[in-house]
Amino acid sequence: MSDTEDDPVVASYDVFLTDSDVSRYVFQYLDRHVDLPYNDRNNQCPISLKMKQNTGLVEVEVPISTRSNYDVNKGMRYGEAVKKSRSARDGGSYGMSGGFTAGSGAVGTGGRMKTETNGDVEVLDNKRVVDSNALMRTQALAGRVKPAEEGDPIYMLGTFKDKNLHLSPISSVIQFHPQLHHLDALDEMPKAKGTRGKKDDDDRPAPETEARAIDMKVKAAEDGETQHNAGNLEILKQMQEEKWRTYGWIDAETEDAWYTYESFMLHPEDGEPQALESNLDSEEYLDKMSAPRIDPARPDLTGWAMKENRRRQREAQAGSGNQ
Repeated sequence: MSDTEDDPVVASYDVFLTDSDVSRYVFQYLDRHVDLPYNDRNNQCPISLKMKQNTGLVEVEVPISTRSNYDVNKGMRYGEAVKKSRSARDGGSYGMSGGFTAGSGAVGTGGRMKTETNGDVEVLDNKRVVDSNALMRTQALAGRVKPAEEGDPIYMLGTFKDKNLHLSPISSVIQFHPQLHHLDALDEMPKAKGTRGKKDDDDRPAPETEARAIDMKVKAAEDGETQHNAGNLEILKQMQEEKWRTYGWIDAETEDAWYTYESFMLHPEDGEPQALESNLDSEEYLDKMSAPRIDPARPDLTGWAMKENRRRQREAQAGSGNQ
């Protein structure tokens, strides 16, 4: 019995490649269980997505459920801090995406999301009535597009339709981590220490300080470290100066999402598809996939030299056969 009879072919598919010029990203939420995706069914459909194309920064704003496992006191405290922060008014972010300054934005408390409110107040599970706008209701998740380098693996998304397999190349895999913008906003607020005991006449709001970029000076012992640190500072500067581009979010189960899926994940059926042609012959393919081959007759010849020696031998044999 042959090996093919032990392992028969059970299915055969034609493979199609979709448009490679379309940007496709795979989002990975490292602290989120696979059974709890951020979608409308779980009442946590992301509100928006922000991206800085040149530096590769990406932020997704997701709603926070205030109905379970939610500390109302801290929610009001952080929500008030975010609401009053300079970054929230400027519409950007703290941390690396803002160049470690507060001048380019944070998570907002507003946004379009489903809420169960009664007018301008909200009744929580503990029957406590609070101002809906005072609660921290969203959280930012951030990641970065890793620039492609030579030798990186090429990932593809596969879609089956009938007897066809459609492969779509992925631009990048982005891993998202929760951002603590609310803590940065709280730290930004003027300290209340020393304000007690003042007269009511002197009880004025503290003047807001201007947002300024941080001037970082780095001293390194070696020239290599100096160049590396200078490169990091230049990247931070580019992150801070680049403007966010905001995109809407379409839930995966909507009709628009399915339309986009069929448009960009399947090869168009109109016309005869162009057949792929390999640039490698069989021996070149083996050389790419395997370790360097060694000719037992000539151990000193490997790789290209071995192939050239075999080519000359074949030509010599063919010439002698024609005589």
